[in-house]
Amino acid sequence: MEEPKIEVLEKWKVLIDAAKKYWIDSESTGMTDSDFDKLERQAFEEDGFYARDYVLRKYSVGTRTQNKYIDKIKKFKVEGSTMLEAMIKSSEELGIPPEELYCVLKYDGTSIAIYPDPKTGKVKKIVTVGNTNLGSFGIDQTWKLIDHIPKQFPIGITAIQCEAVIDLAKFSGDPDKARQKANGLINSKYCEAEVSSLLTLRAYRYFLDDSWEGKENSKVEYPIMLQHGLRAMTSPVDGHITFCAGQVWTLKELMEMPPGFTETDKVKTNTGTFLADGWVLYNKEGVCQRALKFAGAGSGTEAIKTIVHGIQWNDQSPKGKDSWSANVIIDPVVIKGSTIKKPSAGSVAKLINNNITPGAEVGIILANSTIPMVGDVFKAGNGDYQWPTCSCGYKLGKADIYGSLIKCGNVNCSERLKRMKSYLSTVNNIFDLDLNKLLVIDRFRWENTQIDKTVLLGFVQNGDEVGYYNYLDSFLKTDLQKRNLKLVYHTSFEALREKK
Repeated sequence: MEEPKIEVLEKWKVLIDAAKKYWIDSESTGMTDSDFDKLERQAFEEDGFYARDYVLRKYSVGTRTQNKYIDKIKKFKVEGSTMLEAMIKSSEELGIPPEELYCVLKYDGTSIAIYPDPKTGKVKKIVTVGNTNLGSFGIDQTWKLIDHIPKQFPIGITAIQCEAVIDLAKFSGDPDKARQKANGLINSKYCEAEVSSLLTLRAYRYFLDDSWEGKENSKVEYPIMLQHGLRAMTSPVDGHITFCAGQVWTLKELMEMPPGFTETDKVKTNTGTFLADGWVLYNKEGVCQRALKFAGAGSGTEAIKTIVHGIQWNDQSPKGKDSWSANVIIDPVVIKGSTIKKPSAGSVAKLINNNITPGAEVGIILANSTIPMVGDVFKAGNGDYQWPTCSCGYKLGKADIYGSLIKCGNVNCSERLKRMKSYLSTVNNIFDLDLNKLLVIDRFRWENTQIDKTVLLGFVQNGDEVGYYNYLDSFLKTDLQKRNLKLVYHTSFEALREKK
């Protein structure tokens, strides 16, 4: 998508401000819905300018949103019995008869949360869901997926949980790699054509508020609410389904299916064939009872052992971050059809605490069934962390660990200054400055403070670096946040001085 011309942005400034309030800030647009829709259509007809897409790309790409409502599902690994036997046993343990216990595939893809406005049903946010679900921070994918789902859902729904998957009938590669492909499409900024032609979302869980509509919807039986309340969408490219509810069976129906139907990780449904790593059970009210996973699915105990030969450090500055990540170089292993050579260490803290260095014997897992990562450490290494040297000449070490991250400790780091200048080059109006992207203070959001950018930029204008630092510092609470600020405030001050 090309950047709109400056004159177009100036012409539709009122519309852009209103769209930002609605899609980004979750505020009123300041105009009636009909006036907003009329202005949006006018901009598209006159200049081919779509305000929603513009503000989503400008303000939401790469941002993180804390997940709500979606609590963690209790999971059981099925060992020593068939999946169907485990489902029948679950029915007995839960006290729910087979004809009332609803079963949905535990789709093996990337978990996604859709957040509609429960008062209107209109979608506000679409984000990834981490392994911890409730409280985890997901990457905003609204800009990428908004056109592939219904514009509106039933009133009273606060959240819908889906899985981003690929129909194996459409996937030309190794079927076992369809999960990695789906994950890649979700996390990439440059695969929109493939998203439109390959990706599909299957909804399997919804959450309701306490409004009258929410309470009425809670009376609707789970499969009916799922199938009829969540309208399907198809791709304009080839007509394949981009969003729909997952197929639901009762346990009684599964007990009558041909032998082996519940025992495979590649399951044919009424809307496609998908990878699955188990089954999820619901009562008729749509409350999740438990998930049953195939032995060997997901991550955890099924680690494959190997030996560490080295550490590859990666400067994350080109990605807009202010830290380094670590991959470990290992004897290659194959997991679910993929050859793993350089898995993630997990975190720098884990790398240090467990001495994951050359000679270490480690287990390799697929975190969230997707990301190759070091799991257990069975034997410590030789203690050589092969610390990297930043392009500014500074050699990093243990003293440069900030929480779970490691950062260049040079307060005059040229690479950090380059990152900041690169970000500022994208800012047309200095008062649209996003301090989160400029400073990168981990686990801290400046929009949750009362910081006044006019005051802050006044210090820059007057060349008052001490005042600039003290003003920023006054909003920070923890020692780690303050330590982060000391590392970045000088280069940020210099970058802003040059920007003006």
